[in-house]
Amino acid sequence: MMKLSTFLKSKGMIYAVVLAVFYQAAMVGLYIYGYHVLPGGVDKLSVNIVNQDGSQGQIVQSQLAANLPFKHIVTDMTLEESQKLLDRRAVQMVIVIPENFVVNLAKGKSEFEFYINQSNTITTSSTMTSVAQAVTNNFNDAVREKKVAGVLENLHLDAAEQQAVTAQLHNAVVQKNVYSNQAPQSMDYIMAPTFLSIGTYASSMVVAIILMNIFLAFIPIMGKRKAFYYIETAGCVIALLAPAVGVIVARCLISISFNSLLRLYLQQVFMQLTAFQFTLVFSLLFGQNGIFVNIFFMLTQTIAGGGTMALEVMPSLFRAVSYITPMYPNTQINFGLMYGGPVRIYELRMGIILVVSSVLLLLIIRFKYRPESENAQPAAGATA
Repeated sequence: MMKLSTFLKSKGMIYAVVLAVFYQAAMVGLYIYGYHVLPGGVDKLSVNIVNQDGSQGQIVQSQLAANLPFKHIVTDMTLEESQKLLDRRAVQMVIVIPENFVVNLAKGKSEFEFYINQSNTITTSSTMTSVAQAVTNNFNDAVREKKVAGVLENLHLDAAEQQAVTAQLHNAVVQKNVYSNQAPQSMDYIMAPTFLSIGTYASSMVVAIILMNIFLAFIPIMGKRKAFYYIETAGCVIALLAPAVGVIVARCLISISFNSLLRLYLQQVFMQLTAFQFTLVFSLLFGQNGIFVNIFFMLTQTIAGGGTMALEVMPSLFRAVSYITPMYPNTQINFGLMYGGPVRIYELRMGIILVVSSVLLLLIIRFKYRPESENAQPAAGATA
């Protein structure tokens, strides 16, 4: 009978301890590092200012641009051009100075228009809504403190008339938010695209680890090519079944139209296949030790997946991960299918990841595993 001390010193026990320590260190370290950019990192977001009030609105535009907390501010695009960028999430907000803004301000009531795309991450939509309110409040403060006298000078008012107008202005500028791709502003709806991606990716990773062990066990029985064909077929069958459960659970918890439900299911099938191929690469390449690589990518994608933080805000490590892993494009597609926004460009990105992963798998099977007659074993640490 094996003694307890012998069991605690076994390779399996040591491997379990190493994996547990790695998981803790990776999870805590990556999450703290990933979120350290907030809230300061929001200055990397982009905003367009559209002046529709001609020369009179130029002073207002200049003042807004000088006081906004963003590094990327564009002022030379039309509203139509800016709205297209907003819909593609290339900019996070469009501020419009409407026609007759200055004239209406002199009369005691005017408004800024803020265009915000709600089919976006929670940090982006909430930040833009807060910024819109802050911009309005700050401009009203500037009016009361006579810091925008240049605006009134455009109306050809003398000093006494400017003082009289300024004195009667109290909260003269109001905020008008114009939302596109409106989504319910509760956490379950906002986070649903992300949770669908995480659930599908985690499911695919577990399937890849299990089928990797089956592949290794079946090589001596049927050869590497047939064993690989079998696990690929199994992965495709699972990809048709597993996403259905996730989508149905989501539908039980939040309201999703039948059309969106069907499209979400098909998208999650695509995601399951892509994530399965992606994670299987590391499982077959490194054997059991591939779990360390897969866990790393799994944890980084909770941030790099683009469901909680805009790409522009992410630290460089997470931005790099978002381009080579499937969760970011899938999350953006889910946002598009559920609430509106671009889909095709992200489908292309996922397609590239699927093709590249599949080619790598073929190369791994071809060169890593010897001909069946040699009955070569996998890399160190891999067990059937």
